[in-house]
Amino acid sequence: MDVKKLLLLGCITATLTGCTFTGANEVAPGEYMITSHGSIFNSREGLLENINQKAAKVCDGKPYHLEGDSGANMVVSTTTHIGQTPTTVLGLKAVCEGRKE
Repeated sequence: MDVKKLLLLGCITATLTGCTFTGANEVAPGEYMITSHGSIFNSREGLLENINQKAAKVCDGKPYHLEGDSGANMVVSTTTHIGQTPTTVLGLKAVCEGRKE
């Protein structure tokens, strides 16, 4: 494979895989709403893995459990500079065990 084809393939792959963003907001002491956003090509399993990693971080490595519907419809339409774009969003609440009441 020549260099031009390899470079083109790399650019296409990077464009299609997109990026993900996972954020956490504290909604109560020891409880965090964690939302993972990605491109239409991100899988539910990948977003759930991102949520679990963020939950482990916000709970300081202590045990936690997730609440919410991990099987919910996660494809939404997001307005971007090129118009309506399908994206994936999955949000669950992480409850850290041993949290302060």
